[in-house]
Amino acid sequence: MKKILFMLLAFVGFVSSCENDDIEVGKVVTFKLNSETVVSNLYERNAGDLTSISSNGVLNVCLYIYNSSGDLVDEDTQSFNSYTHIMTSLITLPDGDYTAVAFTFVTSSVDYWKFEGKEHLNTFKIVDGGYIGGKSKILGLTVHKFIVDDEDATINVDIKNAGAVACVRIANWNHYSDVTQYGLIGKQRCDYISFGGDGNVDFSLETKNEYNYYKILWDRDPDYNAGFGYFFTFPIKNASMKFFAKDKNDNIYYLGPNLVDAINLGDSYFITYDVENNETEWLDMTPSKKDAPARTVCKFVPDTDKYIEYNYQEKSISFK
Repeated sequence: MKKILFMLLAFVGFVSSCENDDIEVGKVVTFKLNSETVVSNLYERNAGDLTSISSNGVLNVCLYIYNSSGDLVDEDTQSFNSYTHIMTSLITLPDGDYTAVAFTFVTSSVDYWKFEGKEHLNTFKIVDGGYIGGKSKILGLTVHKFIVDDEDATINVDIKNAGAVACVRIANWNHYSDVTQYGLIGKQRCDYISFGGDGNVDFSLETKNEYNYYKILWDRDPDYNAGFGYFFTFPIKNASMKFFAKDKNDNIYYLGPNLVDAINLGDSYFITYDVENNETEWLDMTPSKKDAPARTVCKFVPDTDKYIEYNYQEKSISFK
C-alpha cells in the first residue's frame, strides 16, 4: 500500500512539474507616469493657472498596454487633484514587445473627451466631445514602445501635451456697452486622435469655410474691464480665427483682422485683442522659445479700413 501511495505521489509531482514548465512567468514592470510635463512647457498668465484643476474637476491619468499584435493586455487609471503627481503602476507582463499609451484628461460635469475602441490599438480613438472646455479640455498623451525581457524593469514616462494651448485676453471690453458676450471663434476644431497598428499618432480636424467653432466665450461683466482664459487645440497648419462680439439679440460682429498662422504641437501662445484701440497680438509664449519675438502684431490704421501687420518672424510689414 505504501509503495502504491509513493508511486502515486511521484506521478502527481512529475505531472505538476511538467505543467509548471509550460507556464510563462511574467516580469513586473513598474511604470512611473509624470503628468506635470503635460503643462510644464505652457505659458501661464498667473502662476499655477494650468497645474491646478478646477474645483469640480478630476485629473485622470491612464495607462493602456498593447502587445505586439496590437491587443490591449492591461490597463490602469488613477485620479488626482492636480498635475503635480507621479502615478506609479505595477503591471506583470510576459516577455515580448509592447506599446504603452499614457494619457491624461479632466472629467467634471461634462465629458470633454470620449474614448472608443480601446481593445485594439488600431481602433482606439480619443474623440472630441464638442465642448469649449477652457483649461479643463487640455489633453496629455505619450506613446512609448518597450521590451520586456529577462529582468523586472522600471519605465519612466513623461506625458506630453497632446496639442497646443493658448491664453486669450480681451482688453477694454466695456468700450461697447451694448455687447453681452465676447470671444474667439475659428474655422477648425479638434475631431479625434487615432493611432494605427504601429502606434503613430494621427490628428484629425473638422474644418468649415466659415467661422463655426467657438474657442473661448465670455459673458461681459461691466464690473471688470477685461477677460482672459485658455483653450486647447490639436496642431493646425493654417489655423484661422477671429475675435467677435455678440449683442443681446445674438447678432455677431467680428472684431480685428483675420488671424491665420500655424499652431504647433506642444507650443503655447498668447492671443489678445484691445477693443478700444482695435489692436491684435499673437505671441509665441513657449518657454523653450522665450527669446523669440512676437509672431504678429496687427494695428488698425485710423480713418481707413486697413490694418498694418508687423510679422516679426518673417521680418515683414503688410497691409490687411
